[in-house]
Amino acid sequence: MKKKSANKHELPPRLKNDLASNTPIVEYFTRVKHSVNLGDLYAAMGALKKYHDITKRKLIVSQVVGTIAAYYPGAEHPTKNAEGQPVCMNDQMWEMVKPLIESQEYVHSFEKYEGQVIDLDLDVIRGKTNVNLPHGAIQGWIPLAYPDLAFDLSNPWIVLNGECPEKIKKQVNGKIILNFTERYRNNLMDYFFLKNYTSDLIFAGTEKEYWLFCNKWQLTIPRLEIDNFLELGYALKESRFLLSNQSQIWNLAEAIKTPRILEVCNFAQNCITGVGEHSYGYFYQTGAEYYFRVLYNMTLHK
Repeated sequence: MKKKSANKHELPPRLKNDLASNTPIVEYFTRVKHSVNLGDLYAAMGALKKYHDITKRKLIVSQVVGTIAAYYPGAEHPTKNAEGQPVCMNDQMWEMVKPLIESQEYVHSFEKYEGQVIDLDLDVIRGKTNVNLPHGAIQGWIPLAYPDLAFDLSNPWIVLNGECPEKIKKQVNGKIILNFTERYRNNLMDYFFLKNYTSDLIFAGTEKEYWLFCNKWQLTIPRLEIDNFLELGYALKESRFLLSNQSQIWNLAEAIKTPRILEVCNFAQNCITGVGEHSYGYFYQTGAEYYFRVLYNMTLHK
């Protein structure tokens, strides 16, 4: 008996597994699992938006809470579990980011992962499919594993269409947001030049981050007060621009396309500048002060 020829349009098994949009789904919504930090989640949202653009399916984002954080030796991270161990996301962070994730039209809901059946596993880039972590653009890691989810990084993929809360407008109107965490820093920098702009500045971050930065550089500026990260998104959108190191706030600004200046980490450069308008980065003092003046003058009347 003559062997039936294969369908010439059928994809080989390996390629089927690597195309996210070819994943068999049993329900109307696609459930995706994500296990690590907020910055990584913001970066992955571009690939999820692309998935929705291709399949027209909305996503249930199932976030693992409590994954033990493993960074470089000596790294400080403020997010802890009940035992005081550093974790990628805890319950408080999950609650704070939920309104932001669910505000996106391509997302059905944001839930905690508790063993649900998963359709699409974003964690394949951590231990299964090599994407050269921690190097390269963080937004490009998921598309390296799922090539059909490559997207245009110059366009926003987190969009805020609602009205900015009045309490946020009052805090950031005419302000430049500063955000500097304890991790992924370039310690060659001197930020005393910011003393000339104190009336224009506001700091976003934890109380410890705020104290460390302002005390070191002798700045007397307010700290942004928010109830959740949707409010943080509006603060970035309404502000003049962001000056930051590699952090979850920079990744959110990148996704929204807020004008932004990045202190580039010189040992783990995975936040890439120059993508889209008004995206600048620096290794040295000259770059920091030059780009600050550029965006300061550009946004003077905002």
